Amino acid sequence: MVLRDLALTVLELEPYEFHWVLMEAVQADSEECLVYRPVDSSTQGLPDYSEALIQGASALRVLQGLAPFGRPMAPVGLAEGVPEPSAAAASTMDADSCMLTTGHSML
Repeated sequence: MVLRDLALTVLELEPYEFHWVLMEAVQADSEECLVYRPVDSSTQGLPDYSEALIQGASALRVLQGLAPFGRPMAPVGLAEGVPEPSAAAASTMDADSCMLTTGHSML
């Protein structure tokens, strides 16, 4: 993965209309200033600053080739990666049991 000098900011363009903006550093004329150019931004305003910041951070992850927050990069089925119960555990399960374990921490 190539490292890029990126920044995320949130702007309130209208009252209670917050937009995230991803920016990339560009060469500045002076060492006293940091200069950034917009790379991506939200297309719809959000009513909350924090929500815009979270969505911008999620967009930043996607720009870096990572999964957005809360979503795996590839679809994961419920049975994928779940180990089969051992013979000892299977023998202790009764038919009326309602417990479901998936092995996935997000479920």
